[in-house]
Amino acid sequence: MTLAGLLHRALADAPEDDPRDARILDAALQGAATMDEVARRAGVGRMTVFRRFGSKEELLERLAVRELRRFLDDVAAELEALDDPGEQVAAAFVACVRAGAEHPLLARTEPGRALERLFAGDPSPFELGRAFVAARLAAGRVADPEEVADVLVRLAASYALLREPGRAPASDDELRAFARRRLAPITARR
Repeated sequence: MTLAGLLHRALADAPEDDPRDARILDAALQGAATMDEVARRAGVGRMTVFRRFGSKEELLERLAVRELRRFLDDVAAELEALDDPGEQVAAAFVACVRAGAEHPLLARTEPGRALERLFAGDPSPFELGRAFVAARLAAGRVADPEEVADVLVRLAASYALLREPGRAPASDDELRAFARRRLAPITARR
């Protein structure tokens, strides 16, 4: 299956969580340390959480996919107003770095563990992100969209997840300028 097909299957056809699942996922997003705590915060029984998600790892995997779906929906809405692939790359890069710094799921996860989760699942969040970027690049008639998407997603993930301790985060304007100078040029047709 192509990356675009994978993205369509995983995101467009993904069923919305029912209200009980959504409450459980919201409780997990709040940072509940145990399945018992997730159940208590969600207002359901412990066995309900296990029946619906199986294990804490599966719960976290579903949470990651839900949050990625929400993130990609937000980015897609922002990118619709931009025609230039370079500007789309810059906007998406800023959104990725901001999400890495501010999203509660990523902010409290050790970077190595976050990278592991990025590649876990079928499809993995990395595959979904790469498919999302490749589809946008292909629509903008970029040469080798899947190859370029792979590079862009790997770079954005490293900037988003591997922050230097003690170094102040760059502003959105600084991130956008960097992306325009260094990342946007790889979307140019050769």
